[in-house]
Amino acid sequence: MGYAAAQVRGNLLVPVIEVEMTQTAYPVDFTVPVDDEYRSRGLATLGLVLFAKGLLLIPHLFLLAAYFIAVHVIAWIGYWYILFNGGKPFWVENYEIIFLQWSSRVFAWFTSTTDVYPTFGTDDNHPSQVTVVEAPEPQSRLLAFLGIILVRALLAVPHLFILLWLTLGTLVAAWFGYLMILINGTLPLGLHYYFVGFHRWWARTWAWIAALTDEYPPFTFKS
Repeated sequence: MGYAAAQVRGNLLVPVIEVEMTQTAYPVDFTVPVDDEYRSRGLATLGLVLFAKGLLLIPHLFLLAAYFIAVHVIAWIGYWYILFNGGKPFWVENYEIIFLQWSSRVFAWFTSTTDVYPTFGTDDNHPSQVTVVEAPEPQSRLLAFLGIILVRALLAVPHLFILLWLTLGTLVAAWFGYLMILINGTLPLGLHYYFVGFHRWWARTWAWIAALTDEYPPFTFKS
């Protein structure tokens, strides 16, 4: 946004045009506020023993596996809506956002980014939150067509390849975090930021594939 100002130079009042530069934030974000980072040593111990902490997530993982299949069918239907109407109905977008938020809460608890056990479905009060700015219409019909023929996901392969390798590193980092919690009672702040940044990248990539946004995701952990 530009605005006019004036400066006095000598005896002359000279108009000056100043331009305020703003950087638009990416429309999908994942956040978990930093707290005192004190975490349960009991849960950390379960995590250290062959990631036994994950066993407590079995009800979530079972339901999310079924939801994962359903939401991708729904996303495919959403591509058709975009192709013909330029946008998706609310129910399609809502199903996609619920999956994104739910899986994000599960990730945050597993990595000890929060000790608040994930809720099923939706929860606006959980520390782990995903925000999605509604995509402006009309959305790209070309990208929707590429989604219908399953090519859109291929365009995200560079992200998926990097995230695959980062996932292995994240598992190692999660185990190290459990060890630090067992010793000190707290999750190191650097690990907190890493886990949030990693999942933010993953969430943006999935959101783009599902056409929650047409803005190609950046290669970064940053918000």
